[in-house]
Amino acid sequence: MLLFVVALFSSAVVLFAVLSHFVPTIEFRKYGYLGVFLANLLPSLSVIFPAHLFLPGQALSVVVASMGNLPLVAVLASLGSTLGEITAYYVGYGGKDLFHLERFGRYKTAERWMESYGGLAIVVFAFLPLFFFDFVGIAAGGLKFPLKKFMLFTWLGRLPRAFLEIYFYTWVFEHIIRHLPSWMIPHLPG
Repeated sequence: MLLFVVALFSSAVVLFAVLSHFVPTIEFRKYGYLGVFLANLLPSLSVIFPAHLFLPGQALSVVVASMGNLPLVAVLASLGSTLGEITAYYVGYGGKDLFHLERFGRYKTAERWMESYGGLAIVVFAFLPLFFFDFVGIAAGGLKFPLKKFMLFTWLGRLPRAFLEIYFYTWVFEHIIRHLPSWMIPHLPG
């Protein structure tokens, strides 16, 4: 099992590094809805490392949303970011004892939340745009919380978050950014 966790984590890191190096974020736009899914999946595959700084899925989602169906973009963004959290879960599932995770304060906090609130903790932290969610995923895996429930609760938090982000950023883009003087805004696609 430990070998599986190490292989899964290593594969996710390599995939993220290769894709983020060879395919700039804006290039995901030409893949449309699949690009939205991938641009939200890849940063979520990283554990602890703030990969969203290099591959911002929300930014691409807004660009693609301007081309099409906002609810579909939000659903795909939420599915991608949910599926990517499986690496954090498996780091906890197979690595709790190996990495002695209980020595980390954030892990202990996440573990207490998981023990006290279970699925509700997952939903709340998946909804909040906080770096802390990786620790919740690791704690869920370390506590052997059922994977299917973890994925469902993560998606239940990520779906409304994706809708809020897509609609908010689309509104900001359409009503504010587009009306700024050209010297104030970077090159905008589309």
